[in-house]
Amino acid sequence: MYQRRHVPSPRALAKSYRFLRLPLTLDVGPIVAEIEAANIDWLPSQWKWHLGTSFCILRGGQERGWPGSRLTSGGGIDAPALAPLPRLRELLDTAFPARPVSAWLGLSPPDSRIHLHVDNTPHWDEHHRFHVPLITTPAARLCVAGRFLHLPAGTAWAFNNSVPHGAENLGPPRIHLMVDLPPTPEVEALVAAGTAEDGAKDPEAMARLSRDPMESIPEGMKSDAYLLWRLAQQ
Repeated sequence: MYQRRHVPSPRALAKSYRFLRLPLTLDVGPIVAEIEAANIDWLPSQWKWHLGTSFCILRGGQERGWPGSRLTSGGGIDAPALAPLPRLRELLDTAFPARPVSAWLGLSPPDSRIHLHVDNTPHWDEHHRFHVPLITTPAARLCVAGRFLHLPAGTAWAFNNSVPHGAENLGPPRIHLMVDLPPTPEVEALVAAGTAEDGAKDPEAMARLSRDPMESIPEGMKSDAYLLWRLAQQ
């Protein structure tokens, strides 16, 4: 993998799964309609492994000088982008057994990839990462520890972001809601009630996700010296 060495937090959660389907069924139709009607301000990803994808921060910590930094601390502060999305706000506040401390929408366009990496901040070590697919097709798959799996729309999953992981979308645009949740007793009970799925091997897709993400940096980013330096430190 192409990233700096990560020393896990002493309080890192033990995530003994790749993909864990949670016993939650969510009606995402109204959420999708709300998103499609809104003027979402999609930001180009600020992490080199996600280059070519976009995101929209819904909740997080304080801004620390660069777009996306709110997601590295999980302060539970609602972002302006959540204000015109009341249905999505209600889902965030009621669907899970604890209030997410960070939440965002991830947009993967056609023929996009998230290269293999490990999420490498103490906050990400110490929280559970849940995925809720909103718009997707079977051509969109996540990868965890060498196995690939499609997550159907309206399902909810715990996703092990503490081992090498990535994604590939060979279909139309894909949108997932992602949230970070603290390990409260209620959250841990939900995780314990989940059903583990290993996924399938795909050597060709694995080879594509294993490439240096900087090989595909968009032309428009190559003139931003500060961005290039920050990507190189990741």
